[in-house]
Amino acid sequence: MFKIKQFIFINILFSLFSLTQAKEPFLAILTKTESNEIQIFRFSSYTITCSPYGVTSLEKLYFNSKDGSSCKKSIELFYRKNPQAEYYWANKLKVMQMYHIEIKPKSCVVHVDGLKTYSELLLENGLAIKKPFFDDYEYNAVFTKAQTKAKNLKIGFWSEQLFNDCIAESYK
Repeated sequence: MFKIKQFIFINILFSLFSLTQAKEPFLAILTKTESNEIQIFRFSSYTITCSPYGVTSLEKLYFNSKDGSSCKKSIELFYRKNPQAEYYWANKLKVMQMYHIEIKPKSCVVHVDGLKTYSELLLENGLAIKKPFFDDYEYNAVFTKAQTKAKNLKIGFWSEQLFNDCIAESYK
């Protein structure tokens, strides 16, 4: 009997260790979404707060901008004209649904739309920009392609005024 308990205990420890060390995505339940920038997942008894991997969302640009800045005003105007963009997460992420997530430093890769990630969808819709020094072999080309698509269509961040205001401000 002792050997069976020991075997089960060792298997549980091995499973927990391999989960924390795994590079593979695992299933977690979305419990709450606060914005395009912050999602909260539950895995077993753990709560995982995620932000999109490899990108800076418009929300993050907004909160990092100084009060009264042209970037902040342009983002406010953009959201007034496009209220669905501010709540983009509501169309793509469903609370109490399971998603494959992969934990990365300070963020998560959330697989949403087939093989697409949430970060990729934000980039395609101009609701985020790729981080300047982002260099991930697996996602770099995909994120660049998604951002180029939004840039060519001049949507979201890439609409003329929003882009000009936020870029000009970042170089002041």
